[in-house]
Amino acid sequence: MDKFMFSLSFVITHDLTLIKLCIFYFRNAAIQDIVHTLEVDLHRFYQNSNKTRHTIKVSRILTASFLFFGWTTITNASVYGAFQDIWWKAEIAKLNDTAFKRPRTLPQPIYIPWNYQKDASFIPTFALETIGLLWTGHIVMTIDTFIGSVILHMSCQFVILQEALTTAYDRTMKQMYEGAQRDITDEGNLASQLETKYDPHKYEAMVKKHYTEKIIETALETTLRNCFRQHQTLISCVEKFKQTYSYGFMTQLLSSMAAICVVMVQVSRDASSFKSIRLVTSLSFFVAMTIQLAIQCYSGNELTIEAGRVAEAVMNSKWERMPVRIRRNLLVVLIRAQRPLRLSAGGFANMDNACFLTIMKAAYSYYAVLSQKQMN
Repeated sequence: MDKFMFSLSFVITHDLTLIKLCIFYFRNAAIQDIVHTLEVDLHRFYQNSNKTRHTIKVSRILTASFLFFGWTTITNASVYGAFQDIWWKAEIAKLNDTAFKRPRTLPQPIYIPWNYQKDASFIPTFALETIGLLWTGHIVMTIDTFIGSVILHMSCQFVILQEALTTAYDRTMKQMYEGAQRDITDEGNLASQLETKYDPHKYEAMVKKHYTEKIIETALETTLRNCFRQHQTLISCVEKFKQTYSYGFMTQLLSSMAAICVVMVQVSRDASSFKSIRLVTSLSFFVAMTIQLAIQCYSGNELTIEAGRVAEAVMNSKWERMPVRIRRNLLVVLIRAQRPLRLSAGGFANMDNACFLTIMKAAYSYYAVLSQKQMN
């Protein structure tokens, strides 16, 4: 049963890795275009460096947690396997030719279709298993943390867009106020007529007095047009990402559900037999698989929430002070923002917190069935 459970979990993980590599290989141009949009194109619009740095910090925390438990699984399994083999050799050296010899085991109790009891076959098999575990672990950790970081970056851009819409009116008034202050100074009047500290309520009347309604409307339209373009660019980026990695999300859900279920069975077996070293490996693998799924579900949930809050930002954009023609454009953005923007797994499920809980419940249900059959 140990060999079957670990073989099944690693086969599932390896298959997931191959599918993700295929997606990145055949959709490499689309992924590069998405990253270019986030890192270059969106910086032509309103940005907030503090929010971006906060998103980078969150990405590093999620990445570090995933790497920690992934490396704990790999290191503990390999080191324990090496010491276990040394203990096996010391035990065999004390036995005579007629005594029963305990079979030689690998770091991970997976099924190997050939005899690996002798050094000539055991060492290459040990190396093959360790290299395969390292290869799979690093590819999975790299791809999943990259995908989670991209989604968090997109959600951060929606937060910045909300700030851009909310402050659009005040930013326009401030720019025009500063322009009016320069004009008054250039005309030789006292600069003290306009104070240096900007107050939107106090100096809005001064801006309207210095400029015509047509000029103010044009300036507001220019500011909001950039917000509208930023919104459209973000929506296009999310839609392209959704189409590019939709089946990657689907394979992630299916494999995570199966792998978590299998590891839960292994954890319960190791805990019941007090195999402390094996239990650490199983628990680390379980936590790593859970974090792997949680990163993408959490980031997808944040993206949906922040995209929906754009509608609230429109309502807080001081639209009542804007001309009717601009209000119509804001109404279009408001209607579009009220339509949920979600990442889906092949159209079968949405990547959000509810999906994460559903997968964990399903994995536990399958674990309960397998455990019951095992007891019978």
